[in-house]
Order: sequence, then structure tokens, then C-alpha cells
Amino acid sequence: MAEALTAQEQLAVEEFLSEVRSREQPHSAGLVSQPTAVKFLMARKFDVSRAIDLFQAYKNTRIKEGIININPDEEPLRSELLSGKFTVLPGRDAKGAALALFTARLHRPDVTTHKAVLQAIIYQLDKAIESVQTQRDGLIFIYDMTNSSYGNFDYELCVKILNLLKGAFPARLKCVFIVSSPLWFRAPFAVLRLFVREKLRERVCTVKAHELASHIPVSSLPEHLGGTSQYSHVAWIQSCVNIHTNTVQGATLSHTHINTQLGPELAVANSNCYDDSNANPHNHCGVVEGRTRGPGQYQQSPHSAANRPQGNHQHWNGSAVSEANMAVSGSGLNANMNGRGRQAPPQSDTPPDTPLSQKGDGDEEGVPPLPQKSLPLSVHMPEQGGMTVHELVEHVKRKKKKGIYQEYEEIRKEPPAGTFDYSKKLSNQIKNRYSDVLCLDQSRVRLCQLSDDEDETSDYINASFMDGYKRSNAYIATQGPLPKTFGDFWRMVWEQMVLIIVMTTRVVERGRVKCGQYWPLEEGRTEQHGYFLVRNTHVQVFQDFKLSHLELYNTQSGERREVCHYLYVSWPDFGVPKSASAMLDFREHVLQRREAAVQSLGSSWTGPPGGPPVVVHCSAGIGRTGTFCTLDICLSRLEDIGTIDVRQTVRRMRTQRAFSIQTWDQYYFCYTAVIEYAQRHGKLSPVQWSDSDLETDSE
Repeated sequence: MAEALTAQEQLAVEEFLSEVRSREQPHSAGLVSQPTAVKFLMARKFDVSRAIDLFQAYKNTRIKEGIININPDEEPLRSELLSGKFTVLPGRDAKGAALALFTARLHRPDVTTHKAVLQAIIYQLDKAIESVQTQRDGLIFIYDMTNSSYGNFDYELCVKILNLLKGAFPARLKCVFIVSSPLWFRAPFAVLRLFVREKLRERVCTVKAHELASHIPVSSLPEHLGGTSQYSHVAWIQSCVNIHTNTVQGATLSHTHINTQLGPELAVANSNCYDDSNANPHNHCGVVEGRTRGPGQYQQSPHSAANRPQGNHQHWNGSAVSEANMAVSGSGLNANMNGRGRQAPPQSDTPPDTPLSQKGDGDEEGVPPLPQKSLPLSVHMPEQGGMTVHELVEHVKRKKKKGIYQEYEEIRKEPPAGTFDYSKKLSNQIKNRYSDVLCLDQSRVRLCQLSDDEDETSDYINASFMDGYKRSNAYIATQGPLPKTFGDFWRMVWEQMVLIIVMTTRVVERGRVKCGQYWPLEEGRTEQHGYFLVRNTHVQVFQDFKLSHLELYNTQSGERREVCHYLYVSWPDFGVPKSASAMLDFREHVLQRREAAVQSLGSSWTGPPGGPPVVVHCSAGIGRTGTFCTLDICLSRLEDIGTIDVRQTVRRMRTQRAFSIQTWDQYYFCYTAVIEYAQRHGKLSPVQWSDSDLETDSE
């Protein structure tokens, strides 16, 4: 930590420690560490006097509430932690603040105590601020009242929580969002509303659930609050327990020893929140915002027993956990927080509504079963409107090519639905193949930040999450990798647990390099990119595509995975294919392979039914990539509800990967491909087309 501080900040740390230690009893003064000082100073912008006041207030609050030692294996704290009532979400807000969620409907004042609830909150918040990013960028507290009742309301507890957040917590409180329900505006809550406004003033916003998205990125909000992020509270608690175990095992004095020898008023100094010597100052696992993932988001792939790298590495909000303590063992909470299988980051569960006393299958001590996942939110959902295949044929005949061209032009002229700020950063511009093909900030794929890399933008890759039909994050649309981004590309494949890569361009076309040779072409050949070894184990050659079976070896964790790489070779150098037959066969092969690959994961896959995202790329990642994805979405919808809406599909796709469908002939091809598909499957009688050759250049 000290190396990251300016000289002035380091002086502030020394002044803080000197002052605090002078106030402590001699035998406990050494327990106040430099990381502790940095946390409190960051919370008060390195104002030493205010940071010391905050330190004393925090300590006094814990003593006043009797929150001296926090042992997650002891009741009633164990039950409170497992209830899902309070959690730290994996995503962050647009400026990097951590997100904490209190779900009012899960609170039962008649069966729990204020002490237990506050213990659970402090325990989790202590873990959250192990992250340097949270220390720096602060915390947003979301008080969710949706579907709650008067029976869930506890005025005194609300006051205690707000007092803790406002004046006695070692991280900057950025905002409190009250997710409103009709209950909030009724008379019994008037006193609380006045207290909240007086206590926090401008930092409180009362919004409806669907309005949260205008304040916090959709990708960081849970599904039940109108977002697309998926999270596992159980996985978050497990990471907290691992940090706790790691710290306790490495502590010089046990909690019991601290209590009996130093007294309760000083035992707080040995809490995890006072010593983050295991914290990783690089905070290298800021993960997918796009559907993902906001900075600091939990990813199963680097954290599961099979996937984690050696040494210290990141959990949830950037706190580090020693490799030695990743194994789940022992008794109590640790024993029951068993691995629930691999998940693509982030996988989610809405807060458990199941009472703790109910036992799930295989949970012997009452761990609440994880709720069933709701249908993943997607921008491509079943809806009224659209056209039947017969209506679509009439539409094309009536509009003719000129009309379809004008339809595309209307879409093309619509401004992008978002910003490209991160792609435009100077250090990221060299990672973009084309200067005018950038990623929308809200849907870009975020890589784990490299802990040993001075580049603050090592989480960047020119890739975007895109929804499929009824599936969020069905695809990752990306550019053809550059030699300088080969390592980033394979990191993305690994972190997102990708099983299928679809490449719709050749490496060189018309004498121009369209994509780097990022995978070994020949069978048996191995190449290294970053900390991954990529081996081509077998190549199958078909008429219109090649399928390479690749083995991806992570040299940090020692884990191997299989990835299928499809190279489509039948896209002409100019324009689009005259017939969609080859593309339709290709899509069918990819779908069958994806289904088989997901099935091979078996019970280890706990994510959405469709499996991890499929990586699709061409040269820029918008033309042929958008065409393939549009066709897949439209045909999936046709099979499901019998209608197609090419225009809306493309418009919505462009809100996630800007400029998808690069030319009008690609747009027109989507129409004709759907018609050809319908003919092949008996949904339409043969229709004659007299298209002239399309010479429009497209990637």
C-alpha cells in the first residue's frame, strides 16, 4: 500500500498511526496497522483529524452494539449471513463504487436481533473494504423495500444502520437508494423519511425499482431490480469466510486470547477490518460489466477449486485470498458453504425467500437452497408484432431492394445508444483494430485486472456482450485479435468459460490482414499467449468451414479446458453469399456442438441453460458477426413463436454492439436467409429470387 501513496499521503498515514497509537493502551497500540490507517484516511480524503474521529466513532459503535468478535460459525450470526438479507453485489456503479443491498422483505424483527443483523452487515462490509477500489471509490447502499410489508419494518434498526454508514464506517458513503414501494410513502414511515433526509441529506434518493437503472449501470443491478447482473450470495459469503479463515489462521493472537487478555474495548483492533495484510492492492479482478459484470465482480472461473491460480488472488470485490485457504473444510458455516459448481461470471440468484429453517436437498444444517433462476433478461424476448414468414416474403416483395436499403439506412442513422469513453482512452486505442469500431461502455467485456501490470486498462478488450433470443450474454462479439491482444483474447475465453469460438473471416482476404493468427493451425502444435498454452489437438475439414479442437492450458492454475474453434471459409471476398445454405448448415453445426459441450459440463454448470457465451468475431466484430447473430436470433424466434422482426432485432443488437450489421447487403441477406430457412423446413413454398450480384464491399 505504501508504495501507491504520495509522499503527502504517507505523512498523513504516519501522523494517523502516531496519534491513534498514543491514545491506545501500550499493549494494544501495535495492533493498529498501516492498512487500517489507509482505509480510514481514504474515507476522509486523507484529512487526518477527520479520519481519527471516524476511527474512534467506528470503534465506539462496535463496542456500544456489543460487536466485538465476529465469528461466522456461531449462531445467530451464521443464520443471519445465510439469509441473504444483506449482501455485497458483484458489480459497481459507473464510477467504481461498491454496491451493498439490504432486502427489507427478508427481515423478520420477531425472529432476529439488531446485534445479529449489524454483525452480519459489518462482517460483510469489512470484507468489501478489503478492496482498495472500494476504499477509494466508496460504497452505495441500496435499501430495497419491494414486496415488503409492515412486518418487515424495523425503525430502530434502520437508524442504527444509517448511523453506522454515515458516521462510523471506514469507507466513503456515496449514496443510499431507497427502492420504493407504496409502503415507504405511508404515514408510519414519515419519521424514518425525515431521519434519513436529515442524516444523509443529498445522499439519499428514493426511486422505484425500474428507475435504479438511471443511476446504476443495468449490468450491475440484479434481475429483480431491473438489471441483468446475476449473483450468488452464497458464493459471496464463502469468499468472506475464506478471507476470515485466512486472516485468523495467520493471526498472532486468537480472538479468545484477545478477549481475555486485552478486554473487549480493544478486541475490535484485531478484527479483519483492522488488518488487511492479505489484501491485494492491485485489485486485479474487476470483471464484466456487460451483463455483466461491473468492476470487482465475482467470477467463478478464477475462484473455483479447479480454476484458481496459485498464490494470492482475487475474490468478489477485490479482496485477496490465499490459495491455501480456498479449499472448503472444517465444520459449521465453512462446511456448508460447499462449491455449487462452475458458473460463468456473474451467475446470480435473487435474495433467498426461503426461511433458513427449511432444508434443501443435501443441506444437513439448514442452509437455504439456492432459488431457481428466473428467465435471464434479454433485449430479444417473445413479443407481439413481427411478421410470419409469409408476411416477411410480402414485405420484401413490396419494398424490393431499395426499400430494404432505406429501412437499413434509417437504422444506420440512429445514434449509438451509449458512450465509448473507455475504448477511447489513449492506452486502449492501440488495442482497437479499427479506430472507428469501439465498444459501448455499458456492454463491454471486462477482463480481470492484471495484478502485476502497471497498465490500469489491462481489463480492456474490444469485445461486447450481446443477448441472444431469450438469453442474456448469449454471445461475445469481438474484433479479430491483434498480435498484441492475443493474450487478452485467451484471457477472455478463459474467464468467460467459453466453449465455442465462431470466426467468420479468413486471416487474409484480398491481400489484407483481417485477423491475427491467434490459434495454432496444425494438429499437435502448441503456442503460448500470455499465461495460456493453446494446443491444436485435432482439425476437421468440412466443405464450408474448419473445426479445430483446441486445448487451453492455464499455466497459473494448471487447469485444462477444451474449446471448439470454427473457421467459416465460404463468405465471399466481396458482398454476401448468394445463397444462405452454407451459413444455415454452419449455424446448425455450431448449435449442435454448443449443446453437446454444455451437456458435457453436467451438474458442474449452474448458469443459464444455454451455457457460456459463444465468441463470434470477424475482422471488426460488427459486420459478419452481426449477420451471424441476427440470423441466429431471428431463426430462434421463428422456431419459438413463428414470427420474425429483422428490423427490431438489428436495432436492439446495436444497443449492445454498436454498428452491428455493417452494410445494407448484410441486412438484406438476413431477410433472404430467413426465407431460405423457411423453405428448407417446409414453412414456405419455394419462392424464386432474381437478385443481381451484390458487389458491396463488406468485412
